[in-house]
Amino acid sequence: MKIIKWLDEHFEEYILSILLALIACVMMLQVIMRYVFNSSLSWAEELSRYAFIWSAFLSIGYTIKEKTILKVDTFIEMLPKTIKKIARILVVCVNIAFFVFLFINSVPVVNKIFLSKQISPAMGVPMYTIYCATSVGFLFAAIRSIQSATKMVRETSEK
Repeated sequence: MKIIKWLDEHFEEYILSILLALIACVMMLQVIMRYVFNSSLSWAEELSRYAFIWSAFLSIGYTIKEKTILKVDTFIEMLPKTIKKIARILVVCVNIAFFVFLFINSVPVVNKIFLSKQISPAMGVPMYTIYCATSVGFLFAAIRSIQSATKMVRETSEK
């Protein structure tokens, strides 16, 4: 139970931190190799790009969990208190539907890339591992949106 709670609270945070540190270290190594040793690494930019792609998609769920996702709620803020709560729950439900839709539609794309057996040019990594970032990111976003909706409903019913 402790492991599940820890994963729920910190999983994206640690993965995003590791990816950011990886990007920084690899790019610093690339700069040193290029300007000090006059030789560049063929795989450095590709690894950084793929780490950035993964971090971009994983950060969607993280921003939902932390309630820092970009949103425009000017109209909702003008509503009366009870209608405001209902409107926020409806917005989260639309988010859930949107992310589930994106997840469902990303899976065939990843499968198509998997079947193509395409590999990246510099590192030779199967490209489906990069495309998986979309499916994983949208799945996490849907899960975090469901958690957010559940929390909102609980808070609304308690008051």
